[in-house]
Amino acid sequence: MVDGRPPVIRRATPADAERAAQTLSDAFTNDPVTSWLGRKDAKRDAGRLGMFRYLVNSLGIPSNELWIAEDFSVAALWVPPSRADLKQPLLQELKMIPTVLGFTGFSGVSRVSAFRKSAEAHHPKVPPHFYLMTIGVDPKFQGQGLGSAMLKTTLSMIDGLKLPAYLESSSPKNVPLYQRHGFEVTSEFKLRDDGPTMWGMWRAAR
Repeated sequence: MVDGRPPVIRRATPADAERAAQTLSDAFTNDPVTSWLGRKDAKRDAGRLGMFRYLVNSLGIPSNELWIAEDFSVAALWVPPSRADLKQPLLQELKMIPTVLGFTGFSGVSRVSAFRKSAEAHHPKVPPHFYLMTIGVDPKFQGQGLGSAMLKTTLSMIDGLKLPAYLESSSPKNVPLYQRHGFEVTSEFKLRDDGPTMWGMWRAAR
């Protein structure tokens, strides 16, 4: 926040895509799930940024549901009901392979497969809903309530449409934050025997 004032939050434009991807990548540097999925070598940071860049440009911008603060201190990517199942044409899946390999390395492909299979199994199929794919605060600005400000703004938009919302929390410390904004834990699952835990959380329509 600037001088205690709440941030100005808005939908991102294509011109904002790169900085939004950087904010999200930085925010997830030490995230349990992202760290488990990602490669462990010197290309770790570049691979993670590449993945967020892909998500921003393939989902956030086309769907017009990438949200940012004016100073890029916080960003969020919502997937609208029409895309909430995350199904992609085969050609798009093939185009994604280099990005996935850049993020995980060849040794991480099985981890991505386990992640997708487990997350899909717990993701509600009905009713139509918004899906919070990712939300992140730049580490330089964490602890200032920016995540809450982003949730308040974007959930207000969703409430205006009278739709429910779903997310997966990749860290136990974030579960209470989402609960304060009306989400309830509907599932708790490990991505694999050697993997981290995630919490599926649902927020009923308002």
